Amino acid sequence: MTGMWKKKRNHRAAGGFSLLEIVVAMALISIALLAVSRLQSRNMDLQWEARFLTTARYLAQDRIARIEALAQPEPGTASGAFGEDFPGYGYREEITAVEGTDRLYRVTVSVTLSENAGERAFSTTTYLYRGKG
Repeated sequence: MTGMWKKKRNHRAAGGFSLLEIVVAMALISIALLAVSRLQSRNMDLQWEARFLTTARYLAQDRIARIEALAQPEPGTASGAFGEDFPGYGYREEITAVEGTDRLYRVTVSVTLSENAGERAFSTTTYLYRGKG
């Protein structure tokens, strides 16, 4: 009668995983980690691009404000760097008189950043009107 109350024993190892299950789990984890690392890399690229565009737009607005402060802008081109505060950043500005007018100027400012991976550029154009005065 004692044999009736005994539990049946399972001949399979209790609580273990097979090698195939472990390999499949490792493959899934590897794929997930690869996707996360790619997303992180893309995020870093986008942050760098946003930082460049923000800085370049600010520097271009600064150059345009300096041109607007002139009593009478001189048509032509000029270029230079932004100094130690913004290393690697340079600018090129072009001022042209609009044909058929004597007081309207087209101002184009391009900001570039030279870096190890290459050069990035941002450009903006505006018009400047100088009334009689």
